Amino acid sequence: MIDFLQGKWLKHPLHPPLVHIPTSLWPAALVFDLFSRVRDGGNIFVQLSFYSILFGVLVALLAIPTGYADWTDIRREKPAWKIGLYHLGLNVVVWILSVINLWLRLEGYQTAESVPLGLLGLSALVTVLLAISGYLGG
Repeated sequence: MIDFLQGKWLKHPLHPPLVHIPTSLWPAALVFDLFSRVRDGGNIFVQLSFYSILFGVLVALLAIPTGYADWTDIRREKPAWKIGLYHLGLNVVVWILSVINLWLRLEGYQTAESVPLGLLGLSALVTVLLAISGYLGG
């Protein structure tokens, strides 16, 4: 199973291409949140944000185990092992916050004209934590 998750069957790691999807969609959700607050016709931005978070959450379900599989190849005495552990833990937190962000938007995302400030703040927090985690993950 580890070999499959590491992409050995493709002769290319699976984690790097998968992480680009949530790491682009979640910051995009923040941009859409901001647009929903400053532009007319904000509902399209509310919906774009919702679906960006949704697809990011779903693809992250593939990215997390592939990253874990890659991490298992790092020897524990190497500094990269601890950095990878922080990267993994932070990404799990980011994923959980994104699920919460999505859940809080379920009611009303189809009709709301703007994203509430609290949810915009949650998107901003996700983006900041994601940037830190991305730095750690290389």
